[in-house]
Amino acid sequence: MIADELRPTPSFGVPDATVLQADAFHREIVEFIERELPVWRDRPNRPQLMDEPNLNQTLCLRLNSASRRQSFDAVQFLQEPLQSSARRGDIGVMPLGMIIVEGRTYDDFEQLLPIECKRAPTPPDIRRGDVEYVHGLAGHRTGAIERFKHGLHGPTNRRALIIAYVQEESFDHWLAIINARLALLSKNGTDEGLWRPAEALFGDASNQGADVQKLTSKHRRLVPPSSSSTIDMEHLWLRMN
Repeated sequence: MIADELRPTPSFGVPDATVLQADAFHREIVEFIERELPVWRDRPNRPQLMDEPNLNQTLCLRLNSASRRQSFDAVQFLQEPLQSSARRGDIGVMPLGMIIVEGRTYDDFEQLLPIECKRAPTPPDIRRGDVEYVHGLAGHRTGAIERFKHGLHGPTNRRALIIAYVQEESFDHWLAIINARLALLSKNGTDEGLWRPAEALFGDASNQGADVQKLTSKHRRLVPPSSSSTIDMEHLWLRMN
């Protein structure tokens, strides 16, 4: 059942509803992505190209295809949506038509959930930081968490998602590396104290077993350009190695 503008009221698909509770709506989206990550990875005909643009493109195509087949018809997944200052994100979750979440109407031009995707490890490049999941080189703002903190991505969103393609080492290895870098930025007073000790990532159980790691974190933001002083982030890490 595809949502369209001819309906007298907007719908979510599954479950069919016109007014959605925000936390449940967000959870439904993230759980859908979580379920589809290992399915996408294990597709025998998936191009075995391991660079980020190709990974993002095939993942986005898979999510759109799966959402239609599963009657998850309230949202669509857009590759490289425009963010603030003409920057582009990796994937944006957008309404497919009009939906209502806790009394607020969203149309198909609004971003419901911004998604950044990163490889672990960061590919070696003189223009990139060594832990680009967190931050990039000074003045470049290429880090995933960094972009959300500075309001460069999802400035009006209060939630965000980061997907990691783990191509080497273990989940525990990357959790230690990322949390150590977050702690160092806080200790050094980077970005005029924008980084705080309470911003560490914490693990959560995934329904997809050992191939997916689910984590959560909360980060302080610059206001403006961000519309909120903090952003809640979820992290889905997929084992690719």
